[in-house]
Amino acid sequence: MLQRKWIMEQIPPKSMGSDNKFVSFGERLRLERLRIGMQQVDLAEACEVSRKTLSVWEKGEQTPNAAVLAVMAGHGVDVLYVVTGQRAGEAESTLAPAERDLLQAWRLGDEKGRTALAAMAAALKPE
Repeated sequence: MLQRKWIMEQIPPKSMGSDNKFVSFGERLRLERLRIGMQQVDLAEACEVSRKTLSVWEKGEQTPNAAVLAVMAGHGVDVLYVVTGQRAGEAESTLAPAERDLLQAWRLGDEKGRTALAAMAAALKPE
């Protein structure tokens, strides 16, 4: 829980606007990886590249190709944000797998299940 809070503190708010243009491609990629809760090695494996290659991308020394960005999007990375610095919004395609699971549970759940999810969400909100 503390690690998740730390990660969320590292991510610029969606409302950053024009100041966000100063965050580099590599830094936005790193922030997105953290947002979806993946380690470098895990995202690298998902993209079928080495951890070193992902590290090079996160340092901004090189950039991934469109096919790799598509794979990242499938894992919940907001690719529009990584490339442009602007958030795509809360479209289901930009959600991390765990976030999608929760959304699906909400959509398919009965009233009792939704009440439980709502209570859990309220308990997890930062104060």
